[in-house]
Amino acid sequence: MKWTDESINAISSRQDLAAYLQHLSQGMRAGVVRIENPSTIDYVSAASRWTESMDGYFENVVGQPVPDQPDWAMIAAIFRAAVVYE
Repeated sequence: MKWTDESINAISSRQDLAAYLQHLSQGMRAGVVRIENPSTIDYVSAASRWTESMDGYFENVVGQPVPDQPDWAMIAAIFRAAVVYE
């Protein structure tokens, strides 16, 4: 799986995912990462909605169907998408 965000492509383990999420949260706190969903409720809801509609992302951006089995990188992509998904 090739993600458009290279930092997601580097994730291959649970530890990589934890480090990525830590870096993402630091970027959000510092204002480096734009936030559309600042509350926990909105963030979790956006993660749910993006997960439901990721078929369109895969079709239009990745050019492949959604994998049947997620990996650590896909979980990171869901977290990242939820930051800006409205």
